[in-house]
Amino acid sequence: MYERQSAQNKASLIQRIVNLKYKDGHSASEHLSDFQELVNQLTTMKLALDDEVQALLFLSSLPDSWETLVASLSNSAANGKLTMGFFKDSMLNEEARRK
Repeated sequence: MYERQSAQNKASLIQRIVNLKYKDGHSASEHLSDFQELVNQLTTMKLALDDEVQALLFLSSLPDSWETLVASLSNSAANGKLTMGFFKDSMLNEEARRK
């Protein structure tokens, strides 16, 4: 469905990634997978999001109940620059801790 590189398809994917929201109690790895799938589709359409933009979009998908983790990780990011790799492991660890 998103293989063609039309502006409409790109806009639709951007909308989906912005509106993607994690729900407490659901699988963090599934949420990460859904997020990564959208990023990969955009990359296939030659619209690559740099790592920091991906991290910021991902952070915006987390609910308020994750605010402590988000603040902690944001404050400890090297040179203030956020990366997806930094958040992926932390989110999975936090999910395990909450169970």
